Amino acid sequence: MSTFPSIRGRLTASLVALACLAALGGCGGGGKGASPAPGSVTQGGSVEDQLGFTRKGIASAQAKVENSIAACMKAQGFEYVPGDPVAVQAALTGKPDMSDEEFEKQFGYGITTLYGRGSVQTDPNSKIRARLGSADLRAYEIALSGGKPDQTFALAIDTGDFTQLGGCTKQATDKLLGGTQLLATLQRKLDELDESIVTDQRMVRAVEDWTTCMRAATGERFEDSEAIEDSIKKRFEAIIGPALPPGQVAAEGSYDKAALVELQRNEVDLSTKDVACERKHITPVEEKVRSEKETRFRERNADLLGKVKPLGS
Repeated sequence: MSTFPSIRGRLTASLVALACLAALGGCGGGGKGASPAPGSVTQGGSVEDQLGFTRKGIASAQAKVENSIAACMKAQGFEYVPGDPVAVQAALTGKPDMSDEEFEKQFGYGITTLYGRGSVQTDPNSKIRARLGSADLRAYEIALSGGKPDQTFALAIDTGDFTQLGGCTKQATDKLLGGTQLLATLQRKLDELDESIVTDQRMVRAVEDWTTCMRAATGERFEDSEAIEDSIKKRFEAIIGPALPPGQVAAEGSYDKAALVELQRNEVDLSTKDVACERKHITPVEEKVRSEKETRFRERNADLLGKVKPLGS
């Protein structure tokens, strides 16, 4: 199945990549940009725009969540320093406010191209954890995430699964967005919307045209953008080896640097061709199909949408 119209697709990929590589989990601290009024999803624009699923909307939401987490942790006797997504992006990309188009042009999908640009120092809370004994560290993680340190706000936004959040992370998310149960219901509805779009015969034919376009441009056959990313990830792991903790890089001389540089160039090239084929074959069709499907979606889910606090509101 194609992943082109996914609400959590290309829109958030680079932002989440920055957060993950920076070891921040759910980032925070900055983020500007207009968002719909709290507690209402207004007409105009796509559903994803109205829900705040934009780069700035997500960054703003992460900022609020991080600050709420810090307050929650302090109330339980723990120190927690909110992350700053603007500073993270500036450190990793060299620019604090990079558009999706700029990111794609320079970093492609952000899979291999950000490797080695992060630092353990990017996460101030790593130092806090390092000072704690095993029992205190366990208590810290339970307070922060319910004992699931890998379950962060950024990951939940990326996957759409808010059910695994715990501790202060869940409390902060509930406070910002109106409750994780509401979000789970919304997520299910959005997944149904995406499914109705990608299975529409007009979209099926458009994806086939995209596949043909990519084969002509690259000499390879890909079913969708996700297949390209999976291919890059496998090649990356073959060069670097097992995944390393964020901010760390493989030891000097332990991997083929020339091969990595070549793969990074290939990633940007594939991303550029992907975007070109998508704009030519997918975008015009998706705009029409999505408009039709979203009109019906709004009509059938007006009550639900009225209860949702858009990201960044």
